[in-house]
Amino acid sequence: MRSVLLVLATACLGAGCLGAVASAAEPPRGAAISDSLEYVGRVPDSDKIVEGKFDSIWGRDVLVTTGRYGFRTYDVSDPTRPKLLDTFQPGEILGEEGYWQDEDMELDTRRKLIIGALDPRHDDVDQASCPGIGTIGAKNRNPKCRSGFYVISYADPTNLEQVGDFVELPAGHTTSCIEGCRYVWTGGPARRDDLAYLGPFTPGARGDGRPIWVTDLRNPKHPKTFPNPIDLGRNDGLTDYSHDVDVDAQGFAWVSGRGGLTGYATRGWWRDPRTDQWRRAKPWDPVLVAGGGLPGGDAGVAQRQTDFIHNAARPVGGKVRAEGVPKDRIALMTEEDFTEPCDQGGRIVAADITSSLGGEGAASSTPENPFRMTALDSFHPARNATDSSAPITECSAHYFEVSGSTLAAAWYGQGLRLIDASNARDLRQVGYYYVTGTDPATNPSSLSWDTAWHGDFVFLFDMDRGIEILRLKGGPHRAARLATVREPARQPDRLAAVPVRASTGDGALVCPLFVTPS
Repeated sequence: MRSVLLVLATACLGAGCLGAVASAAEPPRGAAISDSLEYVGRVPDSDKIVEGKFDSIWGRDVLVTTGRYGFRTYDVSDPTRPKLLDTFQPGEILGEEGYWQDEDMELDTRRKLIIGALDPRHDDVDQASCPGIGTIGAKNRNPKCRSGFYVISYADPTNLEQVGDFVELPAGHTTSCIEGCRYVWTGGPARRDDLAYLGPFTPGARGDGRPIWVTDLRNPKHPKTFPNPIDLGRNDGLTDYSHDVDVDAQGFAWVSGRGGLTGYATRGWWRDPRTDQWRRAKPWDPVLVAGGGLPGGDAGVAQRQTDFIHNAARPVGGKVRAEGVPKDRIALMTEEDFTEPCDQGGRIVAADITSSLGGEGAASSTPENPFRMTALDSFHPARNATDSSAPITECSAHYFEVSGSTLAAAWYGQGLRLIDASNARDLRQVGYYYVTGTDPATNPSSLSWDTAWHGDFVFLFDMDRGIEILRLKGGPHRAARLATVREPARQPDRLAAVPVRASTGDGALVCPLFVTPS
């Protein structure tokens, strides 16, 4: 049966069957999977993917994905058999490896718009060929130097169309919706020399990062970017890498990056901790209301000197709790760090934000007198679930999505990890899946970047393996009642003890967070 499926998957490489799932009763060779998960299938020819998000259009469930290929839409009315609808690669001259990177693609589900960030490192360009990239409105005639974002309509998911011109900005690693996508915040990556006006920095060290630029997107054909960036001084007073933004159910915007997590109000009246004056918060002039760095140690981050918080969520509704912590005051975060050996890499961390409320801690933090939030617990497969850890030496947490109190976390070479956070003082693994590959072309090892819940299904977006679909038995709502999983239910294929990677072009496990074009 497995050999027949492999033949079908290999043959199904043309456009006509691009969206068919080569599903199997058994997981692929080299897979380790917990009994709590059921393997559904893998979408052929879907590698080089970065992430995906779901929406519904005229009663049809649609999956929108982004990757080196640009953008794709799939019909997922039957979530076990996605069907390709359309693909769109911006006309911009891109690098040989295609679109890069749009790590946290945003969907405006009201107006059916994709907001796709273009990282300034999308091509290998000599710094001298990129004058003016640090200035809003610069007429940069070398498209290889550009960074910013595209707006693409998926109102007709069978016909993706660009809306307006490319929006050029001094940043472009991620672009996130604020206030229902009427505004967007764009941040990252590391700084260039022509961004020195943001404050002192040492390339590759503390303070070497781009903050957030705000764009008014109320008219997507004619967006307007505000001249002054925000989220300044995020790393103990130094302006640093603002990586990504997550807006919680109450409308607060949480910015992850080097130096920790900062929380902002974008509407209403608040006391500004930097001026001690009450003022109205605005998307282009928000008020810092919470957040800060995190301590190191067993419950905190692995590398306090780096403290690179990659993405975060503040679950609202009381499903993520901790004894002694008031309701809705817990933030869940991933730390991206590739320190070896594996157990020293980036973790998932839960923190109590109570002491940070009001913003004074983060606003007044300095290297000499640092403010740190209270860490509750952390999880890393090689530290807390050793027997289910993949046989690799370089591993870090990456993106996750929360459903109820259950995190579906993509963990690069460690694959998918399902974490029960109903008790944030005891983050428990209740499911996992990864592949130690047997062939770099047809069955590579896991290189998982992101996840998305779709009911009981978990869609895993893997740069090398493409889209893989799994189902949590009983659904995420009952994960708190599942047993802690530490040991593998199925051992990896003994004939594939060494991970086999596919060729993704850059040859690296990680998006190059601090590398600038040479």
